[in-house]
Amino acid sequence: MKILAFNGSPRGKRSNTDRILHPFLEGAMEAGAETEIIYLKDLEIKPCLGCFTCWTKTPGVCVQKDDMAPLLEKMRLADIAVYATPLYIFTVSGLMKNLMDRYLPLLDPHIVKRGEHYGHPPRYEDENRRIVLISNCGFPERDNFSGLVETFYRFTDDPDSELMATILCPMGELLGQSALQDSLRWYYEAVRNAGNEVVELGHITPETQAILDREIVPMEVFLSMANAYWDSQIAAPKAKKETVEHGRPLSLPATAPITLQDMIAGMPLNFNAEAAGDLQAVMQFDIGGEEPGQYYLQIAEGRCVAFEGKHPSPTLTIHAPSEVWMAISRGELDGTQAMMQGKYSIEGDLNLLIRFNELFSGAGADER
Repeated sequence: MKILAFNGSPRGKRSNTDRILHPFLEGAMEAGAETEIIYLKDLEIKPCLGCFTCWTKTPGVCVQKDDMAPLLEKMRLADIAVYATPLYIFTVSGLMKNLMDRYLPLLDPHIVKRGEHYGHPPRYEDENRRIVLISNCGFPERDNFSGLVETFYRFTDDPDSELMATILCPMGELLGQSALQDSLRWYYEAVRNAGNEVVELGHITPETQAILDREIVPMEVFLSMANAYWDSQIAAPKAKKETVEHGRPLSLPATAPITLQDMIAGMPLNFNAEAAGDLQAVMQFDIGGEEPGQYYLQIAEGRCVAFEGKHPSPTLTIHAPSEVWMAISRGELDGTQAMMQGKYSIEGDLNLLIRFNELFSGAGADER
């Protein structure tokens, strides 16, 4: 069995679309399929001219000289075509739309009734369109894919075509977050199973589909993360080089940390100056729970200093109960999982939180 996959993302191999497509094809290969990925961004595929030359003067051959002709031949020979596209304005990307529009040479121009509707029959008798749709979007709700799915229902609405499976992933931007990869293993495993099932069974089982349709993270967690990221990108506040600080410097604990304040005071000892580079940032801790308080870490010029108080323009603010953050600090609670479960929240630069373990790994930390 030959599976031909089209990645329609302008990001190509760096896309969230590819992060879904690859495990799907891995599962298909485990079931014995031969697979190939075509990255549309790397090809020249011009828009359809609407001239119908491929139906009249040169039947089956487009008048345009670009990279489309060999793709049409590959599409004819493939047993399954996978259309993998990010959601752009509730449908396929522009790259994918050009590919689909240029499918015209493979159709006969006559209009005949095919099934319940009228359409164009395939030009070649050996052509059999079996299609898998893969898509992701930055919105949190699944119904944003309704227009896209309807397009593919109509695209395959004839006796010679079949929409075999759909894999639709809201909150797709989370797939590219390195800090979340361990937490998303269950999703990638379900995608891999889907690839295996499409080859072996001709469809995705209801059990696997139910897993694929789960939320990646709870809605409120996603909204907090997404909006914090965009706030940081639109007007990312930068830590200022100030001679007067906005809080009282924290003194280091004489013994192992037993309170949250002790723990934050000791964090500069584990600061990785080499990893921080020229980073200038303020990490504010807004702590509630059993040990409420306000603390912040100021990072500048390769140093990290801890203060008690509230900074006027933090780069990142972490809102957490003291017992939750202490459990994370002791390694008793996974920080990513805790945020996904809504046990704490953030405002500001999500990337700074993602770098947390890197910045406080201890390697290259200054002595005090």
